[in-house]
Amino acid sequence: MKVLGISGSPTKNSNTDTLIKTILEATGAETEFFKLSDIKVVPCIACMKCVSTNECILNDDFKWLSKKVMEADAIVVGSSTFYGAASAFTKAFIERLYSKRHVKLLTGGKIAATVAVGVAAEKMVAEWLGNALRAGGMEIVGSMTAKGTPCCFVCGPGESCHYTVWNAYSKELTGMDFGVGEAYKEYLEILPDNKPYAHGSARFLKSYRSVKDEPSVMAEAERIGKLIKERIKSRN
Repeated sequence: MKVLGISGSPTKNSNTDTLIKTILEATGAETEFFKLSDIKVVPCIACMKCVSTNECILNDDFKWLSKKVMEADAIVVGSSTFYGAASAFTKAFIERLYSKRHVKLLTGGKIAATVAVGVAAEKMVAEWLGNALRAGGMEIVGSMTAKGTPCCFVCGPGESCHYTVWNAYSKELTGMDFGVGEAYKEYLEILPDNKPYAHGSARFLKSYRSVKDEPSVMAEAERIGKLIKERIKSRN
């Protein structure tokens, strides 16, 4: 029984990494974890040369990583969110899996789970990831999201920057309430004189949000790992 974990978060020791590794551990299986930012997997170039062979011709680390995917009984794919979407690392990996779909649907029947970590758009990213893996014929047995650390917390000028993520996702700019203020009320105080994209004014109450401090989030990761374990066993 083999389970493969793939993280598309470029952040060292990220929340995405933590949740994927927690899922892997809970499976009790033989596992491997790879961080896409540590290897080289470039985007698909739509050359269609994989149609007859189901092998991508691009010469990078996807050559060996795709073999790991094919050997695995289950795969856990996770991404942080950037501009309301999956990371470019994650997107490139998903695109390259297309080479395994042609005619034979070689990834068909594999078990999969997804993880998405973000500030406001993580649910959309989780949905996209699930749909992409289902397109490859995989069975999604679990999907989870979590709130992460906004990059504006650690970049330096976040308390006074006009263009912070909470301003970008503000009701004033988007016409929608993404709930950022409520979700981060223990971490962030948006001050009364803050005006999105005109005058940034906030105070950081905590500088980092870790999923390890959120028992319900960690428990969900463990639950998904156990679901993967049971699903693999039921097939065998």
